[in-house]
Amino acid sequence: MFYSHTILARKGPLSTVWCAAHLQHRLKKSHYASTDIPSTVDRIMSPEVPIALRMSGHLLLGVVRIYSKKVEYLHQDCNVVLNGLRKAFASIDLSLPENAMQAPLQSITLPENLNLDAFDSGPDFDYDGAHSDHLGNQEDITLSEQFPIATNPFVAITVDEDFLMEYPSHQTEDFGSHATPMDMEYPS
Repeated sequence: MFYSHTILARKGPLSTVWCAAHLQHRLKKSHYASTDIPSTVDRIMSPEVPIALRMSGHLLLGVVRIYSKKVEYLHQDCNVVLNGLRKAFASIDLSLPENAMQAPLQSITLPENLNLDAFDSGPDFDYDGAHSDHLGNQEDITLSEQFPIATNPFVAITVDEDFLMEYPSHQTEDFGSHATPMDMEYPS
Protein backbone atom coordinates (compact mmCIF):
# COMPACT_ATOMS: atom_id res chain seq x y z
CA MET A 1 0.00 0.00 0.00
CA PHE A 2 1.45 3.37 -0.94
CA TYR A 3 0.42 6.64 0.65
CA SER A 4 2.00 9.43 2.62
CA HIS A 5 1.97 8.79 6.35
CA THR A 6 1.38 12.47 6.99
CA ILE A 7 -2.11 12.24 5.48
CA LEU A 8 -3.30 9.70 8.02
CA ALA A 9 -1.27 10.98 10.96
CA ARG A 10 -3.07 11.80 14.18
CA LYS A 11 -3.23 15.50 13.28
CA GLY A 12 -3.41 14.88 9.53
CA PRO A 13 -6.17 16.11 7.24
CA LEU A 14 -7.77 12.68 6.80
CA SER A 15 -7.22 11.20 10.24
CA THR A 16 -10.86 11.65 11.30
CA VAL A 17 -12.02 9.94 8.12
CA TRP A 18 -9.68 7.01 8.71
CA CYS A 19 -10.91 6.67 12.30
CA ALA A 20 -14.52 6.82 11.12
CA ALA A 21 -13.83 3.93 8.75
CA HIS A 22 -11.96 1.71 11.24
CA LEU A 23 -12.29 3.04 14.81
CA GLN A 24 -15.73 4.62 14.81
CA HIS A 25 -16.22 4.19 18.58
CA ARG A 26 -13.31 6.59 19.30
CA LEU A 27 -14.87 9.60 17.60
CA LYS A 28 -17.02 12.15 19.39
CA LYS A 29 -19.76 14.43 18.09
CA SER A 30 -17.28 17.31 17.72
CA HIS A 31 -15.12 15.21 15.37
CA TYR A 32 -18.10 14.55 13.12
CA ALA A 33 -19.28 18.17 13.22
CA SER A 34 -15.85 19.59 12.37
CA THR A 35 -15.41 17.45 9.25
CA ASP A 36 -16.20 19.23 5.98
CA ILE A 37 -17.52 16.56 3.63
CA PRO A 38 -16.94 18.28 0.22
CA SER A 39 -13.35 19.31 0.93
CA THR A 40 -12.56 15.86 2.37
CA VAL A 41 -13.89 14.12 -0.72
CA ASP A 42 -11.85 16.49 -2.90
CA ARG A 43 -8.72 15.55 -0.96
CA ILE A 44 -9.45 11.87 -1.44
CA MET A 45 -10.34 12.08 -5.12
CA SER A 46 -7.43 14.33 -6.10
CA PRO A 47 -4.70 13.80 -3.50
CA GLU A 48 -1.42 15.65 -3.29
CA VAL A 49 0.47 12.35 -3.30
CA PRO A 50 -0.75 9.12 -4.92
CA ILE A 51 -3.06 6.97 -2.79
CA ALA A 52 -3.75 3.31 -3.47
CA LEU A 53 -7.21 2.44 -4.70
CA ARG A 54 -7.89 0.31 -1.64
CA MET A 55 -6.86 3.19 0.65
CA SER A 56 -9.16 5.65 -1.14
CA GLY A 57 -11.98 3.08 -0.77
CA HIS A 58 -11.40 2.94 2.99
CA LEU A 59 -11.34 6.72 3.19
CA LEU A 60 -14.58 7.03 1.21
CA LEU A 61 -16.16 4.51 3.59
CA GLY A 62 -15.13 6.85 6.43
CA VAL A 63 -16.71 9.81 4.62
CA VAL A 64 -19.98 7.86 4.24
CA ARG A 65 -19.98 6.98 7.94
CA ILE A 66 -19.31 10.60 8.91
CA TYR A 67 -22.12 11.79 6.64
CA SER A 68 -24.47 9.17 8.10
CA LYS A 69 -23.60 10.27 11.63
CA LYS A 70 -24.15 13.93 10.74
CA VAL A 71 -27.61 13.07 9.38
CA GLU A 72 -28.35 11.12 12.55
CA TYR A 73 -27.36 14.08 14.74
CA LEU A 74 -29.49 16.43 12.62
CA HIS A 75 -32.46 14.10 12.96
CA GLN A 76 -32.02 13.98 16.74
CA ASP A 77 -31.84 17.79 16.94
CA CYS A 78 -34.97 18.14 14.81
CA ASN A 79 -36.84 15.70 17.06
CA VAL A 80 -35.81 17.69 20.15
CA VAL A 81 -37.10 20.92 18.60
CA LEU A 82 -40.32 19.25 17.42
CA ASN A 83 -41.00 17.80 20.85
CA GLY A 84 -40.33 21.19 22.44
CA LEU A 85 -42.82 22.83 20.08
CA ARG A 86 -45.42 20.15 20.81
CA LYS A 87 -44.99 20.68 24.56
CA ALA A 88 -45.24 24.46 24.16
CA PHE A 89 -48.47 24.27 22.19
CA ALA A 90 -49.97 21.38 24.13
CA SER A 91 -51.10 23.70 26.92
CA ILE A 92 -53.09 25.90 24.51
CA ASP A 93 -56.75 24.93 24.51
CA LEU A 94 -58.50 25.55 21.23
CA SER A 95 -62.23 25.14 21.04
CA LEU A 96 -62.97 25.16 17.35
CA PRO A 97 -66.25 24.03 15.85
CA GLU A 98 -66.21 20.73 14.00
CA ASN A 99 -66.37 22.32 10.56
CA ALA A 100 -63.48 24.74 11.29
CA MET A 101 -60.71 22.15 11.33
CA GLN A 102 -59.72 23.09 7.76
CA ALA A 103 -59.84 26.42 5.97
CA PRO A 104 -61.94 26.66 2.80
CA LEU A 105 -59.86 26.38 -0.35
CA GLN A 106 -61.09 29.73 -1.72
CA SER A 107 -59.90 31.66 1.33
CA ILE A 108 -56.27 30.51 1.16
CA THR A 109 -55.59 30.30 -2.59
CA LEU A 110 -55.58 32.88 -5.36
CA PRO A 111 -57.82 32.38 -8.38
CA GLU A 112 -56.33 31.09 -11.61
CA ASN A 113 -56.55 34.50 -13.33
CA LEU A 114 -56.33 37.45 -10.99
CA ASN A 115 -57.95 40.50 -12.60
CA LEU A 116 -56.77 43.62 -10.79
CA ASP A 117 -59.10 45.89 -12.81
CA ALA A 118 -62.10 44.13 -11.30
CA PHE A 119 -60.82 44.80 -7.78
CA ASP A 120 -63.19 47.15 -5.97
CA SER A 121 -61.87 48.73 -2.81
CA GLY A 122 -65.06 50.62 -2.00
CA PRO A 123 -66.43 54.08 -2.69
CA ASP A 124 -64.48 55.79 0.12
CA PHE A 125 -61.05 54.91 -1.24
CA ASP A 126 -59.30 57.74 -3.12
CA TYR A 127 -56.50 56.35 -5.31
CA ASP A 128 -54.77 59.69 -5.96
CA GLY A 129 -54.82 61.17 -2.48
CA ALA A 130 -54.54 57.96 -0.49
CA HIS A 131 -53.40 58.56 3.07
CA SER A 132 -50.26 56.75 4.06
CA ASP A 133 -48.66 56.67 7.49
CA HIS A 134 -45.27 56.38 5.83
CA LEU A 135 -45.33 59.76 4.09
CA GLY A 136 -45.00 63.17 5.74
CA ASN A 137 -46.43 66.50 4.68
CA GLN A 138 -44.48 68.42 2.07
CA GLU A 139 -43.86 71.27 4.56
CA ASP A 140 -42.48 68.85 7.17
CA ILE A 141 -39.93 67.21 4.90
CA THR A 142 -38.72 70.26 2.92
CA LEU A 143 -35.86 72.42 4.15
CA SER A 144 -37.19 75.72 2.83
CA GLU A 145 -35.48 78.01 5.37
CA GLN A 146 -31.99 76.93 4.34
CA PHE A 147 -32.37 77.58 0.62
CA PRO A 148 -34.95 80.26 -0.05
CA ILE A 149 -36.33 79.92 -3.55
CA ALA A 150 -36.68 83.68 -4.18
CA THR A 151 -33.00 84.49 -3.50
CA ASN A 152 -29.76 83.25 -4.96
CA PRO A 153 -28.57 80.06 -3.19
CA PHE A 154 -24.91 80.95 -3.80
CA VAL A 155 -22.99 83.06 -1.28
CA ALA A 156 -20.56 85.74 -2.39
CA ILE A 157 -17.59 86.60 -0.17
CA THR A 158 -15.92 89.98 -0.56
CA VAL A 159 -12.59 90.99 0.92
CA ASP A 160 -11.76 94.59 1.66
CA GLU A 161 -8.67 95.76 -0.26
CA ASP A 162 -7.51 97.85 2.71
CA PHE A 163 -7.33 94.68 4.75
CA LEU A 164 -5.10 93.06 2.15
CA MET A 165 -2.78 96.11 1.99
CA GLU A 166 -2.50 96.24 5.78
CA TYR A 167 -1.31 92.59 6.03
CA PRO A 168 0.95 91.83 3.07
CA SER A 169 1.66 88.27 2.24
CA HIS A 170 5.19 86.95 2.78
CA GLN A 171 4.69 84.08 0.40
CA THR A 172 6.01 84.02 -3.11
CA GLU A 173 3.73 83.84 -6.09
CA ASP A 174 5.02 80.36 -6.93
CA PHE A 175 2.06 78.04 -6.64
CA GLY A 176 4.09 74.86 -6.67
CA SER A 177 3.57 71.75 -4.63
CA HIS A 178 5.73 72.89 -1.70
CA ALA A 179 4.12 74.38 1.42
CA THR A 180 5.40 77.44 3.24
CA PRO A 181 4.52 78.25 6.84
CA MET A 182 2.41 81.30 7.66
CA ASP A 183 4.33 83.73 9.78
CA MET A 184 1.88 86.62 10.00
CA GLU A 185 -0.57 87.16 12.82
CA TYR A 186 -4.00 88.62 12.44
CA PRO A 187 -5.46 90.96 15.08
CA SER A 188 -8.24 89.55 17.16
